[in-house]
Amino acid sequence: MNIILATQNRGKVEEFKRIFTDCPVKLSSIFDYGITLEPEETGSTFSENAQIKLEYYLETLQKNKYYDSSQKNLLLAEDSGIEIKALNGEPGVLSARYGGEGLDSADRNNLILKKMKDVAPENRKARFVCCIKVAYIETDIVYEFIEYSEGIIMDDIYGSKGFGYDPIFKPLGYNVSMGSLEPEIKDKISHRGLASKKLIKKILDER
Repeated sequence: MNIILATQNRGKVEEFKRIFTDCPVKLSSIFDYGITLEPEETGSTFSENAQIKLEYYLETLQKNKYYDSSQKNLLLAEDSGIEIKALNGEPGVLSARYGGEGLDSADRNNLILKKMKDVAPENRKARFVCCIKVAYIETDIVYEFIEYSEGIIMDDIYGSKGFGYDPIFKPLGYNVSMGSLEPEIKDKISHRGLASKKLIKKILDER
C-alpha cells in the first residue's frame, strides 16, 4: 500500500514519515509527483479544510494518473492547528496564517505571547487539534480521524525541535515545551501522532 501525503508542509511530511516508520506501507508525498499547487483553505473547521485538500489533490492525482494503479493507493490530507482558550479559540483554523501574510512561525509565536502577556497561568489552557482524512484513490472511500493534545501556553519560546507552535506549548504531564521533546516522545503524545495511530489501526485491520 502506498500512502500519499497531501501537504505542502515539509515539517509535517517528516513527522508523518517518523510516525509511519514501523507501519508496513510505502510513504510518499505530493512533492514526489511534482505537485506544487495547493487549494485555498476556506473552511470554518479543521474537518472542512482537510476535506478541501483531500478533494483537490484527489482530483489532481486521478486526472493525471500519477499513482501506480497496480497497488492500493491511499491519499492522506490533514488540517491542524492550536486553539487557545484565553483567545476564544484562536488561532484555530487560521493557525498557519495567523497575524496575516508575511509572518513566519517565530513571528506568530511572539504575537500570541504578546497577546497573552497578562494572562494568569491558570487561564493559559490550549490544545492542538488534528483532523486527518484519507481516501482510497481508486474507490473514493473516505475515513476521518480527529485527535487532540491538551496543554498550556508558556510565557516564552522554548526549544528548537518541532515546528509551528511547538516552542510555546507545554503538553499536560510534561515540564518542557513540545518544541523541547525528542521526536519519538512527541510522536506518541501529539495530536498528529494520536490521529495517525487511529488511521494505522484502521488500514492494518483492512489488510
